[in-house]
Amino acid sequence: MSDTVRVAVLGAANFSEVAHIPGVNAHPRGEVVALFSRDLARAQDMAARTGVLQATDDLEALLARDDVHAVTVPSSNDNHYTYTMAALRAGKHVFCEKPMALNQNLAAEMTQEARRRGLVNQIAFIFRYTYCIQELRRLLTAGALGRPHYVSIEQQGYSRQRSQTATWRTYAAIHGAGQLGEMGSHCFDTVNFTCGPTMGYITELAAVTHTIPRSVEGPGGRPQPVETLDMASCLLRTEGGLQGEIITSRCTPSHSQLGGMGVVVVAGDEGAALANLTRGDREILRRCAPGGQWEDAPLPAEALDGKPHGIYRMLGGFVDAVLRGAVDPQHDADFQAGFRSQSAIDAVLAGSASRRWEPVEVSVP
Repeated sequence: MSDTVRVAVLGAANFSEVAHIPGVNAHPRGEVVALFSRDLARAQDMAARTGVLQATDDLEALLARDDVHAVTVPSSNDNHYTYTMAALRAGKHVFCEKPMALNQNLAAEMTQEARRRGLVNQIAFIFRYTYCIQELRRLLTAGALGRPHYVSIEQQGYSRQRSQTATWRTYAAIHGAGQLGEMGSHCFDTVNFTCGPTMGYITELAAVTHTIPRSVEGPGGRPQPVETLDMASCLLRTEGGLQGEIITSRCTPSHSQLGGMGVVVVAGDEGAALANLTRGDREILRRCAPGGQWEDAPLPAEALDGKPHGIYRMLGGFVDAVLRGAVDPQHDADFQAGFRSQSAIDAVLAGSASRRWEPVEVSVP
């Protein structure tokens, strides 16, 4: 490989422009050299705005290029499996957006293919790259809270349910599990990342889900029922006996005033800690002793500078992983981590239907 990791971005989504392209290009040895979209005009417009040299709608030809070392996949959810498998078979390292796939069987295939080919594989769990979440993991691993006994994540907000026009997020065949996949995937990984080293991964869930019955304007002005979930709430247990709860919703207001995309709290027998979920633009970490009040805990100055540095740390981490030939297990989410989160998503769907606790797979054979 050359001194520069040359990356193709597979998808001209908004997050390509907000995160993937600037995130790779911010690394001194990373460069986005091509942008793919099935909508060539959209790719050309975005490439012109972001300084990417080539825009194309020919995926096969792009993946055949020897000068493309890796890809990122910020496409609609239904294409995560398709684009990732095509890239792996072409010998490219892959950074894939979450949720990893539309179900855990597809996620398992992706994991097995990457393992078989010995290629770097990473999932876009951005909260791992914020200082507050990394410090929460460190506190738990160091035993600073004693033995953890409960974890809770509250991630709510009125948002997309107000849309009156169909988008790709309207359709289950494209968006999959809706809010559960889009933000719930982050929540499950946050539990696994912070609590996993001491209390193990999530192994079972009990859940309820909800979609507000409604129609929006679809193609040709015809009514289109919204097919994707607006809300999921679950109880969980981990391998080490930690219990907890998660709610992720786009149809209920948050009761937190801390900002960001949600709040995670872990309670132990010697103390508790709270961190917010954010791209890094305004991080919060607080600690509380039994019977005491919440107090701010120290974070690096960068955590408070108002910049979404999590984006650049995440995509820069992928460039670093390609350069060394492996992800950093202390920070990066590989496809196994993506599979664990996808299995939890599937368990929520199963549990909502069965009204029983459902198992979660923690590894791909």
